[in-house]
Amino acid sequence: MINQLGAEFILSSKPENLTALHQKFDFIISTLNVTYDLDAFLRVLKPQGKFCVVASPLAKQTISIGLLYDYAQRTIYGNYVGSRKNMIDMLEFSAKHNIGSEVDVMPFAQMNEAIEKVSAGEIRIRLVLENQQ
Repeated sequence: MINQLGAEFILSSKPENLTALHQKFDFIISTLNVTYDLDAFLRVLKPQGKFCVVASPLAKQTISIGLLYDYAQRTIYGNYVGSRKNMIDMLEFSAKHNIGSEVDVMPFAQMNEAIEKVSAGEIRIRLVLENQQ
């Protein structure tokens, strides 16, 4: 599925995987909303690499400040989804170029079942509850 979306490489957060990738990436975008080892991810950035955070972890994150002011000059920054106009432009662009989304859809009446599926990890990407009238 991830290859169909255009990914060339998947970065796993397992420590043994990250260690083998020391200074291999120019850019990492984090969509994680859970606590993770931020230092380990910064170490896989090349000198002058960028780490962009687009989701807020639910708990406090810590970092070894030396990873930012050493010779590598790494950068951490955040980004937000965008303004209403940005979202409208994005949706119009997607419609014009026939770009869709990958979601699982369930009727709103099956909300309890949907919650169970999410809790059990059975949903692939996102779940949309559809209000059928």
